[in-house]
Amino acid sequence: MNIMISWQTLLKESPVDWLLEESNPSVRYFTLRDILGKREDDPQVIAAKRAISRSKVVSKIFSKQNAEGYWEEPFNPYHPKYKSSYWQIMILAQLGMDKTDERVERACEYVFQFQLEDGGFSSYTPERAVEEHTLLLKKGKKLPPRGEFASSLVFEHQYSCLTGNMAAALIRIGYANDKRVKKALDWLVKIQNQDGGWLCPYWRAHIRDKHGCFYGTICPLEAFSEVRKENLTKEMKETIEKGAEFLLMHRLFKADHHSYKIINKAWLTLSFPWFYGYNILRGLDVLTRLDYVKDERLSDAIEVLLRKRQKTGTWILENTPVGRMHINIEAKDKPSKWITLFALRALKRLS
Repeated sequence: MNIMISWQTLLKESPVDWLLEESNPSVRYFTLRDILGKREDDPQVIAAKRAISRSKVVSKIFSKQNAEGYWEEPFNPYHPKYKSSYWQIMILAQLGMDKTDERVERACEYVFQFQLEDGGFSSYTPERAVEEHTLLLKKGKKLPPRGEFASSLVFEHQYSCLTGNMAAALIRIGYANDKRVKKALDWLVKIQNQDGGWLCPYWRAHIRDKHGCFYGTICPLEAFSEVRKENLTKEMKETIEKGAEFLLMHRLFKADHHSYKIINKAWLTLSFPWFYGYNILRGLDVLTRLDYVKDERLSDAIEVLLRKRQKTGTWILENTPVGRMHINIEAKDKPSKWITLFALRALKRLS
């Protein structure tokens, strides 16, 4: 595929020394490994990996962790968004932390208690559902009995995006061979939509929908992209193929049945961290990790990405939940080490 610029030229014109600065050991680690191709046992890679736990961002996140392993409320891992337990595990995994750090392992073991029997993760816990029942009764709502209401609410709010994000994070953290993660992946295989995308299968907001949700699709695909190739089952491979085709038939951001108009301009906005949202860079990152590197339908997204490249060889952080996390990871509307890293990584695979 002609991406209009060779990898060698792109690398030469990119601020690799900037990405290698020790002030951001996470980006330094991934740059050494994914851009410069150094092995995990390289002394520089080992040193960068060890430094991640001492970084300003990671230290701030752990300063807010409860001794039992959770953040914010003990039985509410989803709310408040970006500050509670689910989100911290996603962030820590993206930053390069793993369960060799006891604090990470404690956090993961804590949230596993909120995984449902089928394998999905829910935004509601029984405790929070009971609180919701009490609150709605006070407002005069007619409701089923408390236990029935709570069970139904927890079941309904098993999200494909949340489960995909948690599975991806847990694999990165070191739980790839854990039966609980395998159960989450099996659930994602089971609930895949007929069109190859994903919906939240029991959520009343999606119950009548037939078209897959991009948010709900990118997260499961990202989880499967983290599974080692030799560990992919036949069912997983078929699931990946259908999911990738869902994104590709939309050229990653266009309506396939409406003259390929842009579905949502926000999807062209480059963001970090990656939670339940979708953007073209995340789509490119996941698909190229899954070895979809020669499909012509990637070209529209690649062109958009290259147009966003600055004269300095960097990319801008265009969106991030400023003030909603325990610490802002990077400054919005400024050159971003994370976005630059991800862009270079995807373009390297495409070359």
